[in-house]
Amino acid sequence: MKAVLNVKGTKLSVLSIHYRSAGEIASIYAADENGRESLFVEKVQSQYDRRPHVAVESFSELLEYPELEARIVEGQNKLIEHLEAMQKEENNKLLDIAIDAMEGEPDLPFDSHLSNKQREYKLLQQRVFGIIDTVEEVKAYTEGFFANADDEAVEA
Repeated sequence: MKAVLNVKGTKLSVLSIHYRSAGEIASIYAADENGRESLFVEKVQSQYDRRPHVAVESFSELLEYPELEARIVEGQNKLIEHLEAMQKEENNKLLDIAIDAMEGEPDLPFDSHLSNKQREYKLLQQRVFGIIDTVEEVKAYTEGFFANADDEAVEA
């Protein structure tokens, strides 16, 4: 998985990432499309580094993993497709129960048969509503609706 450093809209290929003993990123070597290599250090640590470098605000905001992000989006889309198919299947079962409830069974009185089918229908209906809610939650998460939970403005 190849990382990319996005500095002011320019995507640089990450050559190496150096970590501190605490696991934090200390510095990043990256190259542009012409092969020029540069050392990047966060501004907080910039004053202590004597090597020629470029100071940046935060590595966490600049580092991107395009392959990983594509796999995550693909996984989310597959999940949405699966949930939608599951919802259709459960909805068909719900319809079958409703049709079956209208048909009587010879060994049960009509009222008893209808109340059993109503109970089945109600339980399955709750399941279908749950699946519908889940699909909507996953879609909202995928579209970034929950990314700004603390902010009032929603990015889409």
